[in-house]
Amino acid sequence: MANRSLATLIYILFSFLSRKLGAIPLTTKVASFLAGFMNEFEKKHPYCWLILGLVLTTFSYGIFNTGICAWIFAIPLIRFINNRTKWSSIILMLVGMIIVANITFFRLVEDNFNIMNQVFCSLNGVRIWFPFLVYFLCRKFGAKRIIAYYAFPAAVAVSEFFIDNPFISVMTSLSVSQFWNLGLMQIASVTGVVGVSFVVTLFASVANYIWEEGIRKDTVMNAVGYGIFVVLITGIGMTTVEKITTTDQTVKVAASVENFNLLLEDKSILARYEGSDEEKMFQANVDIIKERAEQAARNEAALLVFPEDAFVCPESSSGKIIDQAKSIARVNKLNILLPLLRMPEQGKKMNTLNFINSDGELLNTYLKNHLVPVVEEPETERGDGETPVVEVDGVKYTYLICADYTSNKYAYNGREADIFLNPSYDWQAFQYFTSYGIQARAIECGFSVLRNPVNGNIILYDVFGRPLHMQNVMGVHTGMIYLDIPKQGRQTIYGATGNWFPWTCAVYLVLAIFSGFINAGRKTTSSIGVL
Repeated sequence: MANRSLATLIYILFSFLSRKLGAIPLTTKVASFLAGFMNEFEKKHPYCWLILGLVLTTFSYGIFNTGICAWIFAIPLIRFINNRTKWSSIILMLVGMIIVANITFFRLVEDNFNIMNQVFCSLNGVRIWFPFLVYFLCRKFGAKRIIAYYAFPAAVAVSEFFIDNPFISVMTSLSVSQFWNLGLMQIASVTGVVGVSFVVTLFASVANYIWEEGIRKDTVMNAVGYGIFVVLITGIGMTTVEKITTTDQTVKVAASVENFNLLLEDKSILARYEGSDEEKMFQANVDIIKERAEQAARNEAALLVFPEDAFVCPESSSGKIIDQAKSIARVNKLNILLPLLRMPEQGKKMNTLNFINSDGELLNTYLKNHLVPVVEEPETERGDGETPVVEVDGVKYTYLICADYTSNKYAYNGREADIFLNPSYDWQAFQYFTSYGIQARAIECGFSVLRNPVNGNIILYDVFGRPLHMQNVMGVHTGMIYLDIPKQGRQTIYGATGNWFPWTCAVYLVLAIFSGFINAGRKTTSSIGVL
């Protein structure tokens, strides 16, 4: 199929040479033969482009993505719409996208099969399909071709920004497939991460515009302009990444790997203590905090961070644990970010982060906002929507719990910070999405990012999204990792201007579709005038 696609481009090139340079008759005959072959093939096999496009889509998103396929997967799908601008075609594409999403995101919610997993996979399929629907509507209603072609990548940006769910978010964005291309990813510091997806998918529009319209001055200029733009932004991005150093000023952070399941699995731990089960759990938690704090202090760490749900206790014990942690922080002259899952006798549980400074003062208690469907909702209380920013020892910290970072507003609201901390709880199938999805937040907001999960990858990014450390701790229940985190954040255009790009794209979509009705109305008026 790729060779036949190339044949069409060869035909266009031959035709151009024949007109401009007076090419020999044999060249024209060959070009005519190739064009005729392509037209005949598309008539006999109208769904070939759909099938090819769905296969490439599988290798553009999720766990099977190859990075490069993200640039080309939409080419055959747009060609399919151009050949068959029918409602049945776009509905068939929707079915295909849902199937593809259930393959490439097949363990999105948890490691084992469940119905809700398939629901969220299917919703990701709808999100991938939405830009093709927008392009279809533009062509169906008569919008100018160039307007329709630019509406496609704009719709990609819109769909990735406005659907704000932990399982349909930046984690499953097309931009995640480009994490290796740090030069290109720097555009997120201007437009937000959806700008990366826009640039990548615009390639398909540029290619199809030439394919459909032929090699003319306007199509060539459009392609050349796009090429220059991509090379320019990637080159500037890579130059920035290679020449600017962020590790000259750092703060040492101790990332503890604690999993409360260890207390449940290893009965010998709680057996060391006397009293009720609640008293045993309380004392075990305090001893773990004390031991880790002493280790961190001996290694001259300024901050001790635990993963999400490292400590679980009844609501009646939560105040005592925090008081003990405050005393431990004061004795060891150590800042502590303490996660505490509080379990009331009645009502909803509370997933909290408690920032305690080295003077033993509780600066903030943060309640998780972006609750994970199935796993947390509706049994967990939702936070107030605020993103905390605290300053200690001249360094500003912001912190969110796990999936909170996937929201397009919570990380952005902490953009004034120098360091973003993200204690988390992962599972095996989830590691890919979380490890690379959070890279975009570092680039967008200009802070260093530390994500320290249970059952996942402890990963550290600097303000340009460069990975400074990655270590898998799947199945590790206890331990400590010391990291030197760059403590100087940077101001980004995105941080200063906000989400202007997706909103601009949204306005463009409305105008693009509406322009089709205007063109249709003009054609109708002209026809009446002729009669």
